[in-house]
Amino acid sequence: MIIGTSERIAGVTRGLGVARAQSEDKVPLAFSARSPSWYERSARMGRARPSQGATLHTSAKCRRDLGSSGTGTTRRSAPQAPPAGLRTTSFPPPSFPEAFGANQMIPLSSDLNRRLSNIHSSFRAPIRFAFAYGSGVFKQSDAGPEHSKRPQGPKGKMIDVVMAVAHPEHWHSVNMKQHPRHYPTLARLLGGTAAAKAQKWGAGLWYNPYVKIGDELIKYGVISVDDLCNDLLDWDTLYVSGRMHKPVAMLQADARVRLAQQVNLTSALRVALLLLPERFTEVELYTQIASLSYTGDFRMSVPGGENADKVRNIVLGQRDQFRRLYAGLVRSFGTVHIEETRADRFAMIQDTSAATRADYAGRLPLRLREKVQAHYTAHPDADPAFLALSLSRRSDQVTRKPSAVSRNSDDADAEKERRKAFWKAAVEQKDFERVLLQMIAKTVKGPAWAQSVKGVYTAGFGRSLRYVLAKVGKVSVGSLHACYMGWGLSEAESATFCCD
Repeated sequence: MIIGTSERIAGVTRGLGVARAQSEDKVPLAFSARSPSWYERSARMGRARPSQGATLHTSAKCRRDLGSSGTGTTRRSAPQAPPAGLRTTSFPPPSFPEAFGANQMIPLSSDLNRRLSNIHSSFRAPIRFAFAYGSGVFKQSDAGPEHSKRPQGPKGKMIDVVMAVAHPEHWHSVNMKQHPRHYPTLARLLGGTAAAKAQKWGAGLWYNPYVKIGDELIKYGVISVDDLCNDLLDWDTLYVSGRMHKPVAMLQADARVRLAQQVNLTSALRVALLLLPERFTEVELYTQIASLSYTGDFRMSVPGGENADKVRNIVLGQRDQFRRLYAGLVRSFGTVHIEETRADRFAMIQDTSAATRADYAGRLPLRLREKVQAHYTAHPDADPAFLALSLSRRSDQVTRKPSAVSRNSDDADAEKERRKAFWKAAVEQKDFERVLLQMIAKTVKGPAWAQSVKGVYTAGFGRSLRYVLAKVGKVSVGSLHACYMGWGLSEAESATFCCD
């Protein structure tokens, strides 16, 4: 398991110091500093409960991952003593409050909750974790004409869903038998093994768009739970983790993913604070967070690819949901002062000292930290701290928790000081924000391209063309039928090609 080690969980729990967000039936519209605020209430845990309709499904395996008690007994081998001279740091198993991560549970209307439940229950293949997202689930402000042309089913706009599964090959094999029409002909012929291999390309997802589930039109993606947790913890691709920086509706929760998602939200907040000035508004904070996953995404620069105001529309339409996600985290940091400027409008003042910013930078997600570190160690003449780390025997290693295990305590302490000096020097560079954005763009660009190209195979030519044209917002489904019939296809063949 990728987060089964005591080192990783201990680093995560210390890095969080957060996430004690209280779930409430209704998001308060005021959280001023003059009275117990939304941010203050969100930081309290004990009485929190998941939102109605959201069920936390925790398997015995997940409970073992998180160190929580299960219903059965598990045989464990006796711990062995470490080799002589090896300095180790023992970490107790994490003890999370019952409502840990309750800030992730966004309240939904009873109608939407029923619709999403029907979608979820229509799949027989085992699902570990699932969520719905996008404008089909949460409203967007002033979406404009492009948004209004988003494909719709009888019940409304197309709903986007992501499902994390333990064994993709088995899952696709089972799902192909139940829902063969969800897959293009070539994928059905090659079977679940080929689908699982193709899924690994790009961002690690297999998408089936324009699928009818009852009266709902959905697009669903499948990802392995290991790849999902890797992305949430380390920002391998920022493809799914970036979507989860924004409000999502849980269809099925999982304890392991819940912990990884809390790390993901905390990482997004740290990066946003590094990119923001000393003073900023609540909306500017959420806009910065929501924009991270679009940095470097080619669809934002291609005409007709994405609405240029997409991020703004998301934030303004989902402000209460963003508050639920991030209020407790902001309070727990202790480095951001919140003041009410007018009714339900808030300004924030953050600590921009080099020490605080260096602490943020030193806790960046692993892949982003690797890229930033590689950039500055490649320019050792810019600061002595860069040279010192580049000459270190471990300069090419970026660990989640440096010096957790070391044979020489002096070496470990020296390495820790070198890294501390490195990040302090890095955040003081004039180009730090630009470099940080460049490294985020570098993370996003490749997987986004590969995922789009892969869609021709995973979705089929007809669905891929329909998706692209719908994004451009210029061609209706009826126009596609006319186009296909113009190629000599019959009306029945055209309908099949358009939807298969």
